[in-house]
Amino acid sequence: MSDFKKSRQKFKIERQRRSGLSSFVERPMPSPKEVASFERVVRKEARQQEIDSHLSEIYRDKNGRLINVRKMNVRQRHVWRRFFGRLLGLVLLAALLYGAYIFFFRANNDLSAVELKLSAPENVIAGQEFSYTINYHNATRFSLTQVHLEMQYPNNFVFLNASLPPTTDDYGWDLEDMARGANASLTITGQLINQPGSVNIAFARLSYAPDGLSSQFKKEASVSTLVSGPGFTADLQYNQTAFLQQENAMTLILSAVENNYLGDFNITFALPPEANAGVATTSPPVTTTTTTTATSSGPVTITKSGGSSWQVSGLGPESGRQEIPLFFIINQKSASSTVTVRLEKKLANGQADVFWEKAITPTLVTSGLNLTLFVNGSQNDQAVNFGQTLNYLLSYSNQGDNTFANVAILASLTGDFLDWNSLSDAAGGVTENGAIIWTKEEIPALAEIKPGQEGEIDFFLRLKSFSATDLGKNTAVVSYAQYSVNGQDIKGDSNKSNTVANNINSDLFLNEQIRYFDENNIPVGSGPLPPAVGQKSSFRVYWTVKNDLHELSDAQVVFSLPAEVNWDDSAETQVGTLNYNESARQVVWNIGRLPLSVYETTAAFNISLTPGEDDRDKILVLSPGSTITAMDTETKALITQKTGAKTSKLEDDDIAGLSNSGRVQ
Repeated sequence: MSDFKKSRQKFKIERQRRSGLSSFVERPMPSPKEVASFERVVRKEARQQEIDSHLSEIYRDKNGRLINVRKMNVRQRHVWRRFFGRLLGLVLLAALLYGAYIFFFRANNDLSAVELKLSAPENVIAGQEFSYTINYHNATRFSLTQVHLEMQYPNNFVFLNASLPPTTDDYGWDLEDMARGANASLTITGQLINQPGSVNIAFARLSYAPDGLSSQFKKEASVSTLVSGPGFTADLQYNQTAFLQQENAMTLILSAVENNYLGDFNITFALPPEANAGVATTSPPVTTTTTTTATSSGPVTITKSGGSSWQVSGLGPESGRQEIPLFFIINQKSASSTVTVRLEKKLANGQADVFWEKAITPTLVTSGLNLTLFVNGSQNDQAVNFGQTLNYLLSYSNQGDNTFANVAILASLTGDFLDWNSLSDAAGGVTENGAIIWTKEEIPALAEIKPGQEGEIDFFLRLKSFSATDLGKNTAVVSYAQYSVNGQDIKGDSNKSNTVANNINSDLFLNEQIRYFDENNIPVGSGPLPPAVGQKSSFRVYWTVKNDLHELSDAQVVFSLPAEVNWDDSAETQVGTLNYNESARQVVWNIGRLPLSVYETTAAFNISLTPGEDDRDKILVLSPGSTITAMDTETKALITQKTGAKTSKLEDDDIAGLSNSGRVQ
């Protein structure tokens, strides 16, 4: 109970107890202190009532009822609101910090603010000139000073020139200062002399200092260039076996010369100990064998350039197929018998860059009685064609100190396409299980071979033709010879000859027909038939090319027109291009690549004939025969085939043959 209420109650009781004037007179007057105390009590009571009034409003619901605070329900704040609120704050803070980093650091000094790009061709031919192009851009907020560029070239790169003179040899440049946003470039020209398939990587390094700062910054770029080849095809024919202390033959074949950017180059050798090698004939200079239908621009010559190096000169697009005879001699057996033939380009500074090489590891043979086997005039591996005759020559020579008595010589020939029914052997050897054996019964000289004596055995047989049922058969012919003495078994390796492997080329076929009527008896020619003096007769030439077994490349058909025959256009072809070379008077069908998926393809064109008085009553040649050439991608050999001659009798046109004698009227 409040003090105010207690005072009022006490006052009331005293008032009831005392009544009347006497009571009033007896009560003494309040002192000033008591009056002040009373006023304080009154003011405190008034504040308490005001507080109670406000609390009453707070603790009432919307309907005016008092709320039981003892059972008050407290509503909890949602947790996810707090989580996302904090996350948003962190994101804003991170964005603020990143913006400050970009503004104060990256926009000024980061390496990526300077752009550097190094570009070059993806593929080049060995010796071909090309350029590295370096583009650089100042994307910083400052001018750049102390700008310096350095190049790291591939090992086999030859520097020729640059758009700006280098300040450090041929790889360093001190460049001009760059203003903000400036672009600049530099071009470096040179050559790559490396082996086919080699990947050559170049690096560019740009260093600079932003104006006003002492720190150096660097930027790097790189590019790779593949050397696709030397611009021509190089191959090596050799034996799998070699005689110790004797000259062993090899043949280096250079063909399909499209672009020789190397000019003159050298043939060199890497040999085992106690061995030597070289070009078979070096004095006078070797002029190589050329087999091509193209017109040669001059001979290819090989001259000795010092030591075990020979220089090849004059190899160009018109050189055709070049066969360079090589040899090697190994005098003793060692840990390695590997012989490596290399083609290299010697530079002005004395450096030699190898752009092609072939390593062989023959089986070494030691024998007093040496047997050497030749197939079609070569003791090296070489490709042959279906239906071709294989001419064998087997020579024997006693280079020892002992006499060999009762010698038996065996020639082993294996291959699915050997036609044994076609075997021709003047010596009359005995055939047995894919071999021919000669003894003193067939060759009396084999009864005794004294030191220094030698002899030869000749025989030949033909390869079978290819048919569709032959797919999957072995298309290689492997041949070697062995001997024995005094009736011993023919076995071992010390008594063997060289081994010759003849891989069979793809079954390429060219058919040529010259017709007045096509196969449907529709005229495709015009003019008199048979031809008449002073009048033009036109005929249609049909070419059909078929190929089985291997993919071919660089396929081409060439038809040289006789003097009386002219090109009459109307050309059409399924693949490649067919053109007339007026200056050479040749019709050339460039087929290019012939994949196995293209079994057959055709071309056709017209030729014309206007006989003169001297041609009367003559049968004229319309075609001396067309020649097809192609490179076998499997055997790496050039296939060549020529058709037979065609005349005005039109041998392939049965309808024309009914009334056409072919003689000029």
